[in-house]
Amino acid sequence: MSEGPPPGYALVDLGKGYSARFGPVFIDRSGQRMAFRVDEQHLNPVDTCHGGALATFSDAMIVAVWPGCESGEAHTPTITLSVDYFAPAPSGALVEAQVELVNQTRTMLFVQSLLTIKGRRIGRASAIYRKPEPSGETR
Repeated sequence: MSEGPPPGYALVDLGKGYSARFGPVFIDRSGQRMAFRVDEQHLNPVDTCHGGALATFSDAMIVAVWPGCESGEAHTPTITLSVDYFAPAPSGALVEAQVELVNQTRTMLFVQSLLTIKGRRIGRASAIYRKPEPSGETR
């Protein structure tokens, strides 16, 4: 089901390993949005998106609000991640996340997102990430 980016989005490179195996993720940096299509590898035994896949997608939300995260220039390790699930995401659905940088301190970034399918809320996520050092290194 590998389709190109939806209108307004571009493909984002989340790096290698686990992130690469997740599948294509799309970004609209100016709109602080991300998206992915629920594909075979995201499904649970009842053919809806596995909660772990939604959590993996949510963990990447920092790329929508903090430049350099997707290229590896700015490593922002996750300190905590919380995901609330409201409704299932069926196979083939485009899951979108409207992302907001809520606050930042000298060492941390506080981010939240609302997950939707065609404008219908299916979940929300919040995370705290370690803010990268100006040189790109983390403490």
